[in-house]
Amino acid sequence: MNQEESLALFGRGRAAWNAWAERRLAKRRKLEEAGDWTGDSDPDDQDSAARDWHAAATADFSGHKFKGMADFSGFVFPGEARFSNATFSRDAWFSNAAFLGEALFFKTAFSGEVWFSEAAFKGEAWFSEAAFKGDALFGKAAFSRDAWFSNAAFSGEALFFKTVFSGEAWFSKAAFLGDAWFSEAAFKGGALFGKAAFSRDAWFNDAVFSGDAGSGEAAFKGDVWFSEMAFTGDGIRLDPADPAFSDDAGFGEAAFKGDAGFGEAALKDDAGFSESVSSAMNSLGQRLARAMRD
Repeated sequence: MNQEESLALFGRGRAAWNAWAERRLAKRRKLEEAGDWTGDSDPDDQDSAARDWHAAATADFSGHKFKGMADFSGFVFPGEARFSNATFSRDAWFSNAAFLGEALFFKTAFSGEVWFSEAAFKGEAWFSEAAFKGDALFGKAAFSRDAWFSNAAFSGEALFFKTVFSGEAWFSKAAFLGDAWFSEAAFKGGALFGKAAFSRDAWFNDAVFSGDAGSGEAAFKGDVWFSEMAFTGDGIRLDPADPAFSDDAGFGEAAFKGDAGFGEAALKDDAGFSESVSSAMNSLGQRLARAMRD
């Protein structure tokens, strides 16, 4: 759909929207059953039926200015959901929404609270350079593929409590001006926080990292808690480059099953590692001693 069609259908409410989405998905199932579906291939290799399906299944709100509260909770997006460069002047609700294609929120501006609680992202999710001026609530959301929050700015609280990242989670150069909550989050792919800036408290307690966890040059100015989190992949990488902990850093009962590298970490206040377990703790202790000595 083009933007005019998308706005008109949105204005009719969730029931009408999801009825349209189901018709589009039924059309796709028929193409798949007939062996005529090429929609998962490179766009240049898609046949006309697949291209027509994607064009009709796209929801386009890119650049639109939502002046009132925008309620997309429970909406099903069968194809691409385009919200890049859109502006939400008040609260935006996407709780329980299902994004079956790519979710494009590149450079989107959220002025109020935004709710993506329990939303399902089946395609890649792009929030790079998005601006969250109110609280951003992604609790229990599920990202089946890569999630991009690079260069995003969180002015309020960023809540990713129990969020599941099955692909890579990119938070490189993200700015967290409020508290950042990743408690009980599951990172099944890489968790990449290189050069991210945490101005207040950061909570990673009970989080599980199954892939690499990279935080090179990340800056933690408030308390940061890694208590009882588990690294089941290759471990955490705070090197190669100077993560800075300006306040307390708690690692109590964290479990490191792979390497734990803290490089040139700068720990300016208390660093609690009580009951932490690691196959590389001897090396880790040497690195921390050198970092604190420097």
